[in-house]
Parts: sequence; C-alpha cells; structure tokens
Amino acid sequence: MDKDIVEIINPSINLVKGFFSNACGCEIKYKNRLDLGMVLCEVSAACYAKYTTNKVQAAHIQICKENLKSNKARAVIVNSGCANACTGELGLKNAEDITKKVAEVFELDSPSDVLLCSTGVIGRQLPMDKVFSGIDKLKSIIREENEKNFALAIMTTDVVDKIVGVKVKSAGGEYTIVGTAKGSGMIHPNMATMLGFVFTDVSIKDYLLKRAFDESVEKSFNSVTIDGDTSTNDTAIIMKSGLANNEEIIDTAGEEYKLFCEALNFVNTALAKKIAIDGEGATKFIEITVENAASDQDAKKIAISIAKSNLVKTAFYGEDPNWGRIICAAGYSGVDFDFTKCSLKFDELTVFKDGEPAQYAEKDAKNILKKKDIKVTLDMNAGKTGKWTVWTCDFSIDYVKINADYTT
Repeated sequence: MDKDIVEIINPSINLVKGFFSNACGCEIKYKNRLDLGMVLCEVSAACYAKYTTNKVQAAHIQICKENLKSNKARAVIVNSGCANACTGELGLKNAEDITKKVAEVFELDSPSDVLLCSTGVIGRQLPMDKVFSGIDKLKSIIREENEKNFALAIMTTDVVDKIVGVKVKSAGGEYTIVGTAKGSGMIHPNMATMLGFVFTDVSIKDYLLKRAFDESVEKSFNSVTIDGDTSTNDTAIIMKSGLANNEEIIDTAGEEYKLFCEALNFVNTALAKKIAIDGEGATKFIEITVENAASDQDAKKIAISIAKSNLVKTAFYGEDPNWGRIICAAGYSGVDFDFTKCSLKFDELTVFKDGEPAQYAEKDAKNILKKKDIKVTLDMNAGKTGKWTVWTCDFSIDYVKINADYTT
C-alpha cells in the first residue's frame, strides 16, 4: 500500500467529515442487540449504489433506485432481522413510510433524501411500530460518540463486525475513507455486494467517484463467495460529503486519482476478505488466484467456479488435499483452456503440473491444509496475462446447522 495511505486502527464512520452514525435496538428479530442503524450527512452527499442481479429483489432496492436518480442523499437507514423481500405492496409501502418518517424526524427536505436497506429473513413484514420507535430514538443519539454501533446493527449471522478505514495524506491534501459491511451467508454477489457502505469526505468529481467505486466493487465485493447464493437484498452504497481539505480530484490522469482508487480498493478488499473469513461456520480462509489466463474475465470465471464448489470447500474443511476437485471445477467454468498446460499450487507447493500429478509429499500438502489461511494458485499458462483473485472459506458442519434453523 502507498505510504500516503494509512490504515485507521479504530475506524469509525464518525471520523469522516460531515457524517454521523449510530444505532439502537428495536427487537425486530432478536432481543438485547442493535438492529437499526443510521448514517446522517450534514450536507447533500454525492451517492452511488450497486444492487443484486437476483430477479427477486427486496423492497428497499426499488426505493433506493428511485431516490438515487439525483445521485444525492442525506441519510441511509438499515435494519437487520427482516429482509422485507417478497412482502408485496405492503412491504413496499412500509419501505416508503420509513423514508418519510426519517425525513420528518430529521427535518430533511424530502423522503428522496433517504436511502434504506434491510437484511434478514425473507417473506416477513417489518414490525413498523418498532421501526418507527427506533427512528425516534436515533434522533436523540445520532451525533453521540461511538465507534462502530452502525456496523454492529447491520449484522445477522455475522460473528464479527466488519469496519475498515484509511486516512490519505498526500500533496493534494488529506481525506478519510471508512467502509463497513455485513455478510456471512447467502454470499455470491454479481454486480453488487452483500450490504456494504463506504463513506468519504474526499473532494472529487462525482463521475470519478462513480467510476472508482464501480471498478473497486468488481475487484472486491464481486470477488467473494461463501455459498453460491446471490441474495435478494445485495446493495453497496458510497456517499461523499466532499468536506475534506484536499485539492479536488478532477481527472484520471494524475497521481491523486490513482491514490484515491488504491485507498478505496484497500477498504473494499479488506471488507470482502472479512466477509470470507466470517463465512457461516467457516474454519479456513481461502484465497484463490488464477493467473496467466486468456483474459481477466476468464480468470475470474475460473476462480469463482472453484471457490463456489461444495466439493472443493468440503475438502478444505476436511484438510484433504484433493486437488482433482479444483481442476474439475475449473473445467466446468465455461472457459475454454488446455488443462495439460496448467499447474496448481497450495501455497508454494506444486501438486499438479502439465496435466498430471506433480511430485510432492502428501504430508506436506496436508500440513498446508491444516492452516487457517490457505492460498491456491492455478496457472493457466495460456500465453496471456489474465489474472483474478477470489476469496472464500471452507464448508463445515456448522454451516448446515446455522442454515437449517435460521428462521427459528
């Protein structure tokens, strides 16, 4: 990472100029936990979002798409415990009523200033009296000091909160980027993410913010898979107050834009990795890199195919160096390649080369798979430089247990 980018040890959305965040407990699904979080910007923030490609979409996505036609927003409110998906006209009305309530309580110009997201069980209506009561609570606490209440409130089956921040100090000035995300199961995004939120005070042209965010999402959130399931609620949002003192970034040619992209990529990639590490029931974090493919997109397709293979993931859980499952998953990825040119490594140990088993000690492979962090590298040797990295985890018995009784 560039020396001008410094990771914040105890990141908080409230460190970003112009933003305030907090959360409260409404007992939407669980007692004695935060489940309604909100971020408020004191100015009209430039805002862009990416959404799930699932044809079945939660009510909040329709509201966000409508309210973001101006690419401006003042607030985002998020509930956990109820997805508000497949809830019909009432679910849509409830989502609209939440934006109206927030606009009224926080004295915003319009409900269109408000974005909202939901996460949790599909097919259940929001308990609106509890949500409205929570919004009233948030009014009195939104500006109170706290480190990560918003990040805690958006969690469902997540074991840990996920929040990352950086401070950028360069010749152009100083600014901050802080991101938070939730995700542990039903994770296989496509042109979106689980729920992810990035807040920055950087001064940058709006179209450059969108460009950088689009590219960063593809390389980070769109490169993590837990179980191959694309959620009905996947949403990624970036908001920019523009209140930092840096010289405005106005084009892609200069070093300042490249630095901003690197900082944004660091935040989003770190969040994506945290999601993979926190996969439901996960015991291992697995980084899969496909290199020397015909194109980056070919490399991504192959890497995703491997990462979402149940047989591959269960082999890692069992610490079984069954590399044949990896080669098999690459073969059905839909990418045309010559497997007799490929080589495969677990960390630095080559287990497959030129279409046949490599010479290696089985115990060395088993020792690698006993580790908590494992790197898998598949070299396609296609004579090109296509490369992509995807993050995933293993499948354990606990994954089945967690998802067998999720609604109860």
